[in-house]
Amino acid sequence: MIEDPRRRYLARTSGLASASTLVLTASFIGVLSFVESATAGIWNRVPWYLVGAAVLFTATVVLLERHDASGKVIIGTATISGAIAFVVITLLVEGLYYTVRYPEEVFVTQYVLYFLTAGLLGTGIGYWGIQHWREFTPNQ
Repeated sequence: MIEDPRRRYLARTSGLASASTLVLTASFIGVLSFVESATAGIWNRVPWYLVGAAVLFTATVVLLERHDASGKVIIGTATISGAIAFVVITLLVEGLYYTVRYPEEVFVTQYVLYFLTAGLLGTGIGYWGIQHWREFTPNQ
């Protein structure tokens, strides 16, 4: 059976968009948990968030080394990706904890629909940014 590349592309893109939307939605709920001061025990979880960020930092270094990027680009990009990973992981997990502890706040108030909408918009903007970032950088 010959697989259609368009179907494979659509399946991969749909999967990534769905995952991105769920991560962003949970992260927005994580922001709500901080606003509501509902992050009890967070200091026990921060070391795990740091481990996750360190894994992404290291993966970025290894990935960029394989693509022969310059040392400055590698360390700069890895540092930024590690910092972003720390924030996203923290918000994601805190959002999941908040949803488990206070489901009535998330589902009954329909916050989840607003956060899902924001997650979808963020996914669309992120996808567009990845596809067009070169248009906004000076030629080097």
